[in-house]
Amino acid sequence: MMRIATSQIYQQASKSIGDRQIALSRVQQQLASGSRILDHSDDPVGSARLLGLNDELGRYEQYQRNINLANSRLGIEDAALGSADELLQRARELTIQANTDTLNDSNRNNIAKEIRQLHDQLFNVANTRDGDGEYLFAGFQSNTQPFVRNGTTPSQIDYKGDQGQRLIKAGPTLDIAAGDPGTDVFGIDPSDPTKGAFAVLDRLATTLETSPATLHQDLGTSLQDLDQHLDSLSATRTKVGVRMKALEDQEYANDGFTLHLQQTISDVGGLDYAEAAARLSQETFLLQAAQQTFQRIQGLSLFNYMR
Repeated sequence: MMRIATSQIYQQASKSIGDRQIALSRVQQQLASGSRILDHSDDPVGSARLLGLNDELGRYEQYQRNINLANSRLGIEDAALGSADELLQRARELTIQANTDTLNDSNRNNIAKEIRQLHDQLFNVANTRDGDGEYLFAGFQSNTQPFVRNGTTPSQIDYKGDQGQRLIKAGPTLDIAAGDPGTDVFGIDPSDPTKGAFAVLDRLATTLETSPATLHQDLGTSLQDLDQHLDSLSATRTKVGVRMKALEDQEYANDGFTLHLQQTISDVGGLDYAEAAARLSQETFLLQAAQQTFQRIQGLSLFNYMR
């Protein structure tokens, strides 16, 4: 005859309940998370693959955030370029109007005043900020106001940005410029204050204010300069439009691949809910059975364990 210790039977029954509780909790966690792989040990190969897939998914989600940022900046840039174009177009109209013999000095002075206003408005446009408060046309110096008035000659505009161009990664093989430096947009040469759209407007206003003997020749030169800057603005707006179209196409491609990744992740680590529900029912039943057995054991005396 062999006697089994009461404590041993008690421990076995207790362990059975603990095992069933762990198994039930695991099924519940799987159902709550929708994943069959909760730990690396569940499926080492599948777990490693899921890690790689989720990393890839994270990269594509970052691409989409980058695209949103780039679209926002390019949209603001396009609007600013449109405003600059309107201002220079108005300056062009005024130049043609002023270049006639029917106007007197007073008329030309009034036109000069409007040219000065256009100069100020263009200054504000050139210091446009994006949604994060960064200057759009400052190159890499996005936290520095790119265009400032010269302390000695307020009508002279100095450039404090650089010629850098921020690139944003929109896809695995696509880097998009999310802006253009002020040197390109407004024809600025940091080493030569006589160059650029601001200098053209300043000279134009001065010509109208002083009415020199070479008035008509000077106005003709200003008209040519304005046309050159308008062409440059048009070319920049075209480039912005091309970038926004590329972003749209890349966003569509990213969406498609993101869906593919999500489906693959589901295939590798997704939970079969019907099978999990069946296991939940089974584990619940087994736990209840173990608890009932334990209760019966507690009601038995030591002599019941002898045979």
